[in-house]
Amino acid sequence: MLLNGECRDFIKLIKKHFKYLFKEYKFDVVHSSSARGGEHCLVIIESKDCRIKFYSSQGEVNILFGTLSSPIGWEDVINGYRYWYYASAIIDFITRTSVDTAHIFSKVRASKSEEEQLKDLSEKLYPFCEDVIQLFREDNFGKWLFDYESFEEKQNAVIRKHLERLS
Repeated sequence: MLLNGECRDFIKLIKKHFKYLFKEYKFDVVHSSSARGGEHCLVIIESKDCRIKFYSSQGEVNILFGTLSSPIGWEDVINGYRYWYYASAIIDFITRTSVDTAHIFSKVRASKSEEEQLKDLSEKLYPFCEDVIQLFREDNFGKWLFDYESFEEKQNAVIRKHLERLS
């Protein structure tokens, strides 16, 4: 396990706000790396069912889910194949929640600290954690992907329409 010293504080925040992943779902940190002297941090945790990627880049924090075969690294898409999926989008898919363009285009997240963002993401994930983890089990992953891609295309169409209205 490669744990980068520059990301220790980020790992501590992840463990603080996502205790349930470590206690209830038995995730362990399997990788951490940084870029630009710790300005960007990448942390991968893994359980028996899936991997979760946390990254912080220029003050923005995100969480992505992947299968156990998703490559460890910064890239989400490699050679045209997507290995990692944003947790927020997956939760929207599970709950059939339409994209909130007002939230996306606001500066609300940018003004929050990494810790506040992790707390918000943790609270959003917790009620759906079991469902999301099950989607990313190797034996289940392909079964829902087509439906998700259709859902995502509809979400992207809403975003494009909003952008057109702004320009």
